[in-house]
Amino acid sequence: MLGEPKGTPLVVGQPAPSGTGELGAVSCPSAKRCWAVGVAGPNPPAAGASVIVATTDGGIGWKAQEVAGGSTPQLSGVSCPTPTDCMAVGSNGASLPGSGVVVTTLDAGTTWSPTTAPTNALTLTTVECATTSDCTAIVSDGTSTWSAHSSDFGQSWQQEGDLPSLFLAGDDLSCTAGGSCIVAGYVPTSNGHGEGAVAVSADSGQTWSLATVPPGVGVLQSAACLSTSTCIAAGTTTTTVSDVVPAKGELLRSSDGGHTWVAAAGTPPVDDVYGVACPSARQCAMVGTKWVGFPAVGTGAVAQSLDGGLSFRTSSSAYVPISLTALSCPSTAGCVAVGGNTVARLTLIAPKRVPTPGRTHGPGHP
Repeated sequence: MLGEPKGTPLVVGQPAPSGTGELGAVSCPSAKRCWAVGVAGPNPPAAGASVIVATTDGGIGWKAQEVAGGSTPQLSGVSCPTPTDCMAVGSNGASLPGSGVVVTTLDAGTTWSPTTAPTNALTLTTVECATTSDCTAIVSDGTSTWSAHSSDFGQSWQQEGDLPSLFLAGDDLSCTAGGSCIVAGYVPTSNGHGEGAVAVSADSGQTWSLATVPPGVGVLQSAACLSTSTCIAAGTTTTTVSDVVPAKGELLRSSDGGHTWVAAAGTPPVDDVYGVACPSARQCAMVGTKWVGFPAVGTGAVAQSLDGGLSFRTSSSAYVPISLTALSCPSTAGCVAVGGNTVARLTLIAPKRVPTPGRTHGPGHP
């Protein structure tokens, strides 16, 4: 990459702070500040396990943060619209309507406090806040899944449209300003199996429909849009949802805001893609698993694209011992990824400049 010494890994991982559980979501409102959230870990959870960690230096150092009241919620989504305001969602672990959890901070994580969850929520799987007055969450009440909107940063919620019948959403909501909201997931086809699917809303969650995807697509686990029209979705070629089955990565593209999808050319270099993000119209990154050997052993894998998600190349890495399941790219210079008790920094390669037609550079030309 430009300015990077030869042989220096583009991805540098490290263990999360001691006591951290299993991280599954991350949000970076700036190049320096990020928050990652997750669950306490194996049952019963370790005493004092951290489910929120934060960095103020772009992922070099991390510190655990606590929820007021001593509770340890199970968090599956986080969105931070500013460097001081952040919202995380999930559940309290109970299997009853009303178990949904929303926690927020207004002071960069000095204090995380529980706030109101949508009525009858069993769990909130993911959230995206464009601003503190524009937050959308995907909610399950145990019977149906729907979106909810908050205009006061979680103090109150308005129930919006139901997601398509039978559609099971992943932990990843992507909304583009002036464009669509999309959620990757699957529709069950038989016991323990499902076919990849994408739910799309053109009206900020008021109504949802199933997008058109190629038949036989494996489970999709993440989606992102490079613009109001161009989007990518990724996952795995396997249709098994009841167990982890080593498989290749799956990549789809849409040119109409997520309503219609086609298979991308080639096979992604990341197996079982869990997260995608695109900080510009030309740059995208993906994280997931790389299966090696027989029986297959999974390690973390990262790849990036310089052509708007048309093709991806593996990024060299140091210390990514387990799958990376989420990433956030706050700038075109880098991203932060998490998975299990690992956090990692990704340096993005700068796309080559495209010469302006008709201009030459040489003697006598500025």
